[in-house]
This record gives sequence, C-alpha cells and structure tokens, in this order.
Amino acid sequence: MLRILKPVIFLLFIPSIAFSQGVSISGHVTGTDSSPVTGATITLKGTTFGTVTDKKGFYKMNKIKPGTYTLRVSFLGFETLERSVAILKENNHVDFSLNESNIDLNEVVVTGTKSEKALKNVPVITQVISARKMLELGITNVTDALQNMVPGFNVSHFGTLTSVTLQGMDAKYVLFLIDGERIAGEVNGDIDYSMLNLENIDRIEVIKGASSSLYGSNAIGGVINIITKKIDDPFDAKFYSRYSKYNELYSGGSVGLKQGIIGSRTSFNLSHTDGYDITPETSHDWTQNPYSSFSISQKFEITPSSRLSIVPYFTYYQFERGNVSARPAHDLYIDLNAGLKGQYYFEKNSIDFSYYRDRYNTYDVLELLNNKRDTASYDFIQTVRTQGNFHLSDKNNLTDGLEYNSERLFSIRVAGGLKSAGESVFYVQEDIGFGEHWDLIAGMRVSYHSNYGLNAAPKISVMFKQGFLNFRASAGTGFRSPALKELYFNFDHFGEFYVIGNPQLKPESSKYISGSVEFSKPWNNLSVTVYRNVLSNMITNRWLPDTVQLIQQYENVSSASVNGIDFISKQKIINGFWLSAGYSYVHSHDNETQLQLYGTTKHSGNIAADYNFRKKDYSFTAQIYCKLMGQKFYEITTDGTSQDRPYADWRITISQEYKRLRISTGLDNIFNIVIPQNIDFISPGRRFFVGMNIDFGKIK
Repeated sequence: MLRILKPVIFLLFIPSIAFSQGVSISGHVTGTDSSPVTGATITLKGTTFGTVTDKKGFYKMNKIKPGTYTLRVSFLGFETLERSVAILKENNHVDFSLNESNIDLNEVVVTGTKSEKALKNVPVITQVISARKMLELGITNVTDALQNMVPGFNVSHFGTLTSVTLQGMDAKYVLFLIDGERIAGEVNGDIDYSMLNLENIDRIEVIKGASSSLYGSNAIGGVINIITKKIDDPFDAKFYSRYSKYNELYSGGSVGLKQGIIGSRTSFNLSHTDGYDITPETSHDWTQNPYSSFSISQKFEITPSSRLSIVPYFTYYQFERGNVSARPAHDLYIDLNAGLKGQYYFEKNSIDFSYYRDRYNTYDVLELLNNKRDTASYDFIQTVRTQGNFHLSDKNNLTDGLEYNSERLFSIRVAGGLKSAGESVFYVQEDIGFGEHWDLIAGMRVSYHSNYGLNAAPKISVMFKQGFLNFRASAGTGFRSPALKELYFNFDHFGEFYVIGNPQLKPESSKYISGSVEFSKPWNNLSVTVYRNVLSNMITNRWLPDTVQLIQQYENVSSASVNGIDFISKQKIINGFWLSAGYSYVHSHDNETQLQLYGTTKHSGNIAADYNFRKKDYSFTAQIYCKLMGQKFYEITTDGTSQDRPYADWRITISQEYKRLRISTGLDNIFNIVIPQNIDFISPGRRFFVGMNIDFGKIK
C-alpha cells in the first residue's frame, strides 16, 4: 500500500530546488566515417541539461552536479545512442560515434506510455514522422504527411472541409494532440488541420487503436501527438518556402535563442492559394477555395536549475477563406491558445504540471458592412494536469496523474447559444519488465463527467522480445462522450431540413484487441498487425419518421465492427538506397445496416524508393513515392456501386543541401490523374513545385 501511496503523495509536494556550480562535460560527435555530425542533440537524462553540436561536431555542458548520468545522443539519419558516464572531475571529455541508419529503433517516444521510452521497447507499435523528412520531401502539411506515411490513415475533402479516418474510424474517434494537449474547434470530429504549423513541429507520433486509458474521450481509434521543437542552441534561425501552380505558397521560419537559464523560440507560418475548380460545368462550389492563413508561435524555456524547467507558450492562428460565391460574406477562423508546462526531477523520478487553454472562433465577415465580423461560434477548452513519473526499480516504472478538463461552446446553431461540460480524471499506469524478454504495461483511467458520471477505461499491453523478433499484444476499452453539438445542435437549413441534437445521448464505448509481430534489424524493419475494434452505442444522425418536416436527429442507434491488418516494411538494398511499403486492409461495417462505414476504404497503401547520399557539406536525397487508394464508400448509386474510384497517385522529389541551403524540387501527380467525382482526391492534375530551406546557422 505504501508503495502506491508514495507516488501519489509526491504529486502534491515538490521538493525545494538545489543549485550547484558543478562541473562540465564536452566532446565530439562523429559519424562512422569520422566526419563531424553537426546539429546532433545531446541530453543528460533526468535533468534539464541539453545542447547541440556545432559545425565541428563539438558540444559542451557546464554547471553539472557531480555524479553518474546517462547521456543520450540523437540526430536524424543516425541511430540514437545512450551511454552511462561518470561526471566527477572538473572537466570531463566524452566522444561519441554514431552509426548511420534510416531505422532508429532507439529513438525516444512519449505518446504510447506518457513517459519517455525507446521506440523498440514500446509494447504498442508506434510510427514516428520527423519534420525534417517532411520538408525534404516537399510535404507542407500534417494531413499529407500522415496520409503518405501511415497505412490506414486516409483524407477526404467535403466542400471546404477536410476529414480523416484511421483504421476505419472517422475523425471523432481519433485524438489529435499538440505536446499532449487537446485542440479546440472541431467540426463533426475534425479539427482545423491547417493550423498545425509545420515549422514548429519536431516529430509526429502515431498510436493506432484504443488509448482511452491514458487520453480519455475520442481516443477510441488512435492518438496522433504532434511534438514541438525544443530550444537547445544559443542562436539558430531557419526559413523555408514552397511554391507551386495556382499561386500556392507555403512559407515559414523560426528564430531560437538561449542565454543562461532562459531560452526562446519564435516560429511563424504563411500560406496562400488562388484555389481551383476541376468541375466548373457542374457545380458552383470550387474544388479548392482560395484562402490565406497566418500563424505565429512563441515558446520560452526557463531552467532555474538542473532539476526544474518551466515552459510558457502561446500560438495565434488566422485563416480567411476567399469568397467565390454570390453571398456577400466569407469565413474567418481565429485560434488563440496558451499554456504553462513544468517539470521537476528528483533522484530518478519527475513531476510534470501543466495548464492549457485554447479558444477557437469562427466568424462571418459581412462584406457589405465594411467587413464587420459576426461571431458564428466559439469553442473554449482548458486543462489542468499534474503527473508523476516514478522509477521504482530498474524494471518497474509507475505513472499516475490528476487532470481536470472543461469545455464551453457558443454557437448560433446550438439551442440556448452557450453550453458547457467538465470532467475530473485520475489515471495510473505501471510498466514492468520481466527479465530480458518480457515487458508488461497495465493502466486505468477513471473519470467523472458532469453529464455522465463515472467511467473507467482499462488497458493492458504485453511485449515479448526474442532476438530480432518482437511480439506485441494489447487489449483495452475506449469511450467517447457525446460532443456538445451532438447534444444541443439546432440547425435550420433555409427551411429545407433541420438537424437537431439529443440531450438523451449515451456515451459511446469500444472494445479493442490487437496483436503484432515485428522483424527488427538495422537494415530491415518489418511488422504485421492484426486488430479488432467493436463500437457500441454509436452516435449518428438519422431522419425522424412520421414528421411533417425533414428532421435529422443524433441518436445511439447502432454498433460497428472494425477488423483489419496493417503491414509496414522498410528495407535497405544498398548503402543509401531504401525501399519501403505499407498496406492496410480494413473491414468495417455498421452492425445494424450491414453496410461499410461511411467514408472508409478496404484497401490502401504506399510504396516508396529513397536514395540518400552525404559527403562533407553536401547531401542528396531523392524519392519516388506512390499512394494507393481503394474505392471509398459514401453512398450506393443505381448500379450498386460506390461513387468514388480507386487510384494511384505518384510523386517524385529531389532535394539537395549544401552547407546551409537546401533546394527541393518535385512533381506531384506525375501521371496527371484528375477524378472530378472523387471526394477524397481533389488534385487538379500534374503540378511542379520548388522549395527552399535556409539554415542561418548556429552561433556559440
């Protein structure tokens, strides 16, 4: 009992901060050919210390309290290296040599366990997408990166909205996070994906399957966590820009500063397009509306000691849609979020605390009234959390936390205008290793919702490692509380039909099970995953019978079953040349109607061939990529077929870097495929693009 109570007590009492003049450690980081690795990140685990290497591969950290530490060295294109080092004397010197690899199984991830863990040791298969890789390949937004690199993740476009599915589950069952925090402003489960600033992203971590035991509502189908960049350099500045047809421009940049105990990073993003219409003869709605957007993010990192870090931050985002209709008004979206995170280390343990708030506003801009802004809706969420990470032994780590979430929604389409809800949460998870081969993670999340009372979501995952084979299995439950719009929606579509909410809705629940086998070598990584997700009390909107007017209402009317297989492979052919492939089969159906779930496809996949060459200050990267998409189900036509067609979309990218300048060129949709009737494929045809990345360097 004392063993469980001790971490809970530590959540409430943080020890005082200890300062020390300390000692220093320095050294060089090189590759296998003895050339310096510039920009490698070196961190001292269990402390706030961290730095990056300069042009000569040199690093140095000062004012370290004498002791034995684990140093972690990481850089894209190399295997992450960890080493135990005794830092006792005044000046310590330790060099590192990194092995080149496009498969880094030692990379540290956080989403699957809410604590740091090497990718190869996570019991649930986790995919990681680096921001550097996206920029090299000319990818400019998060949804394209996910669709191109994650089998089973698919994107559809409905007029001016973007919608996603993952493993046959639509967006309201997939939880998007930024540094572990929810995002406000969803429409039918989808958030505004264009506000995810690529320049501020370090990596994207993807967990498939039920994750409600750690992340609560909406995590039935999976979690996508966007991790932002840390501040490691005394000074660094970067800028990128990409241009293509239809005046489509994406630009962004960042400036980072670190002096003493204070670090700062400012990043911005600009985007614009004139839009296009691939069906001008049949519709008044453009395929891609013209728009312009802007965002700016500011983060500070304050480290008063080696044990304490404090991170205040905020982001402002604005998206304005061009008007291509006869209506004298257009849409404007503005989001402002801010938060404060902190972490305190003591011995081998740590305490995290955070406060986060996000307000997403939608406006009608009235053009005949001097562009007056008329508020259509706002969504306001806030979260307070404290979490303990306790290293009970070399094979036993305990994570527990307390959390409070609240949401307030105002909309002209919600009965009563303003609605709110709150939720109090306790979660706990234990990670236990048994010998060298077994790892078990078991967790539970218990919440009290202001509308639905108590709910519990358990999950257990196990991993068995034998040589180069890893076997994983997971089982858990998930839940989703009805959205405030589903409860209180009141929409009149010009008197033609109505969509109304239902305050009597019950929460949705799910049962998830999966198993996988992974072959893992430095030159090859291959995994096969099978899964089953059964959803109960599924919420959907149905036409009410026997009514004079056409009325749709949200109801708990059905259950659904999703069964599938995911296959991922990355194979080294020769030095610098890699082949990768992914395939996803999803059999999803509504158990009431026996129809395939709306907006899903049974078959999807991708194929890519990458070539990388690096010599001193020059690097060359080339990729040929193909996205394969099977027929999606939306509605049945008179001949018994779905409207959408399967397709294969090919792209080629060539990227060259010399010192601080990278030029990327490429061709999207090589074979000029245009399918006007497809909702999920809105490409106007073949398009050439050119991009530029400038690294203004790091100054010590």
